[in-house]
Amino acid sequence: MKKLEDIIIKRTFTHKEKYDGGKIKEVIRTKEFPLSVKSINQGLRFVHIITDYFIVVVIQLALGTLGFLTENEISLIIVLLFPIYYTLFEYYFQQTPGKMITGTIVIDNYVQKPGLRICLLRTLIRFVPFEPFSCLGSPSRGWHDKWTNTYVVKKEYAMELQALLNKENEESIIKD
Repeated sequence: MKKLEDIIIKRTFTHKEKYDGGKIKEVIRTKEFPLSVKSINQGLRFVHIITDYFIVVVIQLALGTLGFLTENEISLIIVLLFPIYYTLFEYYFQQTPGKMITGTIVIDNYVQKPGLRICLLRTLIRFVPFEPFSCLGSPSRGWHDKWTNTYVVKKEYAMELQALLNKENEESIIKD
């Protein structure tokens, strides 16, 4: 079964070339390029971070004001809430509430929902120092995406990628 990184896009170009004797002829050339998955931009990532941190802080404050938890229990909840929040939302829904707002999802190399191990690993990588700065490039693909072979993309684009991957897999079955 093919993965996104296995897909080769063929593009046909036409241009005019001048030959000996001054004749101009239209030439058709085909070039092959590896598929370049369009991850979301930095602006959307910023919306995700702000939204998700806000929700986590509200949950922590709500739990802290209930009155029946000790300080140690509150500290433990604060430490565990962030990883639990990201891991479970990305595993069950392919998105956190921040991603829900922007219509984006997490996909793996097969345009599927990542498994629990990958979602947990994505979350743990977020704790690597300077990891948030890894999202500042263009395309915006952080270490937690690169190191787990995942992508954050718009839902509609994920459907396009799935159709493309299905077509590639059907063609490879026919060839074999």
